[in-house]
Amino acid sequence: RLQALGVRSHMAPVISSFKPGDRVEVTVHRHNPACHEESYKEGEHGVVMEVPERSSTVQVRLDGHNGQQGNYYRVETIKPLIKLPVRHRFVTASILHLKKLPELMMGDYAIWQEDIGNPAGGHFLGKIIGCQQVDDDEGPGGERKMSVRRSFTAVDAAGLKQIDVFEVQPMVMAGPEYGPPQQRPWAKAPRKVCRRKERNSACRVDLEQGLYLRDVSLKALFDLGLAADLGLVDHKRKALPPPDATLALPSP
Repeated sequence: RLQALGVRSHMAPVISSFKPGDRVEVTVHRHNPACHEESYKEGEHGVVMEVPERSSTVQVRLDGHNGQQGNYYRVETIKPLIKLPVRHRFVTASILHLKKLPELMMGDYAIWQEDIGNPAGGHFLGKIIGCQQVDDDEGPGGERKMSVRRSFTAVDAAGLKQIDVFEVQPMVMAGPEYGPPQQRPWAKAPRKVCRRKERNSACRVDLEQGLYLRDVSLKALFDLGLAADLGLVDHKRKALPPPDATLALPSP
């Protein structure tokens, strides 16, 4: 009746299930020739950076495509063809064109607790090489159970939830002959494969070419105070003097 009288009804607000920090993958190709920031291809992946209110779009930092990290480039000249590498790009994507991904998946790199359940016991970088679904051994009644789930229910009769336990291959950073710690490559450590739960992970990191920590991952590690645990802080480097040290006069 309101529409017949020419009165517009208020549309329901758009409620997005995405939030900043969510890991996403593009599922629908879109090309906007008038705005490159609104063009993306199926298979690109990244992280949600901003979720505007009452909007069906989100701001996404795309980190790569085809399962790789930082494999973008920008064409500088056509003749001769010169391409410059680009670590990531930012787009405005529709929430209907995105799929939310699990925080940790097979092949991911993450920072794990050395001493399970003790964040103060140090951390190490490791790659997920296997995953098994088991019953949570920290159930509501304090049960100690680590059996493989036989049913398809999310919670069994004892109240134990189904969780993922990852097989983690520890990684080790190369020596000082490769330069500063933040620029050194990482490789498989001689340590044995260990098992960790998702709750034992401090954060997920990305390695370009499976060797070098990305700039965004390095920033996150320093922000979280985990850089020292991984040996990324060069303790031999002398602290810089204060800005006015050269102007200070010797005391009489």
